[in-house]
Amino acid sequence: MNSSTYYKARLARFYGTPDALSLPAVERARRILSHLEPVMVSSADEIPPQHRNLRTLFVTSFRGAPLAPCPGTRVHRCCNYYTVDLYAGCPLGCTYCIMQSYLESSPVTVYADPSPAIAAIRAQALADPLIPLRVGTGETGDSLLFDPLFDLTRRYIGELADLPNVYFEAKTKTAYVDHLLDVPQKGNAVIGFSVNVQQAATEEGASAPLRERIAAASRAAEAGFLVAFHFDPLFRMAEADYRAVAAQLAAAVPARQVAWVSLGSMRYTPGLRAHIDRPYIHDEFVGCADGKYRYIQRERVALYRAVVDALVEHFESRPPIYLCMESEAVWERVFGALPDEMPELEALFAGAPPRKEGQRCGR
Repeated sequence: MNSSTYYKARLARFYGTPDALSLPAVERARRILSHLEPVMVSSADEIPPQHRNLRTLFVTSFRGAPLAPCPGTRVHRCCNYYTVDLYAGCPLGCTYCIMQSYLESSPVTVYADPSPAIAAIRAQALADPLIPLRVGTGETGDSLLFDPLFDLTRRYIGELADLPNVYFEAKTKTAYVDHLLDVPQKGNAVIGFSVNVQQAATEEGASAPLRERIAAASRAAEAGFLVAFHFDPLFRMAEADYRAVAAQLAAAVPARQVAWVSLGSMRYTPGLRAHIDRPYIHDEFVGCADGKYRYIQRERVALYRAVVDALVEHFESRPPIYLCMESEAVWERVFGALPDEMPELEALFAGAPPRKEGQRCGR
């Protein structure tokens, strides 16, 4: 998936606020998107309704809270991850994506001035220099899909590189890493890749094929980045094949450069259910205390154990592995321990709030 070809095929309109159109990152994008003439608006509300979709690019300076805790829930163990808004809206078209339920009628939004977010990250990191601060930009959009256009991730990496307790992650389903490989000071920057089995390729739209993501992970590691892998969502349809994916990852990236691996099962909200018309939706799901639907607990546990076993088998040393949005009951059944009882996860979960007894999900 060549980035320039993708942008020309997918982007039909370009809107921006006056304070953003003169920013260096936007000027860079305008040179690349020379076939699109930017239209100046004071806010997204001025974009015509028929243009409020994922074929429209909207650039603005930063709005809202510059740094926020990942929106976990009271019934799950939190991994103390923080998020910043950089790119909002993703046209890759994954069938299971939660953004279908609330961003499908919005343009792809770029917050083209990262200065407030970088300042907020620095302030929090310096206030607690002994507490690791994990922060990423992939909560509301793919971190790197539009980054070759704007090159904003480079600023985050460079301006946070001097902080040893900051682990800044750019999470992606693309292979767009080459524009970052020459960043001179990488600090603890992490390039994170969502990965899945080949059978799931039909559910991931225009995402890069798995082999391209793994090759990009290898290039990133060779350039000196830490790398993360996210098996999320895991599907019941291919439990055995996740072992092959684990073997490919271990062959591509040395364990010492794997910052962490997260596992999450297929889940959906009632609002998202209306958007999914795929065979996997007819598996057995149960409602959980956070309002989402998941595979029944024994199925999730079996999936997680299979992937954990494969990762431990193929990597020469065990990378930090954790569960995303799961209950204490599932943690105990998969690992035999809670995250704060596992030395390899101590840094990841440092400062995470403890959960109360009896909080469970599923059956």
